[in-house]
Amino acid sequence: MSRVSESAKSVLLVVDDGPTGLSWLTALETATIAVEWSRSFSELRARTTRGDLPMPEVIFLDLELGGVPVEELVPLVREGFPSAAVVALADELSGERAARLLCLGVPSLTKPVSPLTLAGLALRLTMNGHTPSWRGSHTVARRANLESVFTSYSSSRILSKQQRMILRMYLDGMNDKEIAGACGCSEATVYEHWRRMARKAGGSQKGDVISDFHRFLAAD
Repeated sequence: MSRVSESAKSVLLVVDDGPTGLSWLTALETATIAVEWSRSFSELRARTTRGDLPMPEVIFLDLELGGVPVEELVPLVREGFPSAAVVALADELSGERAARLLCLGVPSLTKPVSPLTLAGLALRLTMNGHTPSWRGSHTVARRANLESVFTSYSSSRILSKQQRMILRMYLDGMNDKEIAGACGCSEATVYEHWRRMARKAGGSQKGDVISDFHRFLAAD
């Protein structure tokens, strides 16, 4: 688990070690959010006892964490971090299951959840130290719907159709090799598109594009 400063607005990411967790972590860090990653139930339990670390403002909780029963997982998080906004993530969420989570004060999202969605939601929940009251999972879904922001950014930076596609696939967790395969082009072509996008964002490389997008997202 990474450390965060006492003044940081932080997110605790609770998900198994793997590509999904890594893509979420990368998106949150790219959005300049202080983030910790608990990769197992034992790590999570240990984190709840750490009085030397600040309480996270937001917790994204994967309900499939290591096969731990929800009956153990959710109460541990709610009792260990009573002031945090907790959002559950699960492969399957029936209406009944989602309702039970809401009774515990935990709204939910059905996986897969794109890194873009997660980062955008985290930005809104940590902005100005304000955590909104929850009225149900539909509220989370509306807040997590960043398509209009993506469209506005793409228009303001005059991104081509291909450039929009590349940025979208990256934000959905794909690397350049996977993007090249999906687009039917070479990695060198993808790299060139990143360079062109960077120039439009006032930079010179891929990282400048991602940083520019998340600044745009935070200011929305």
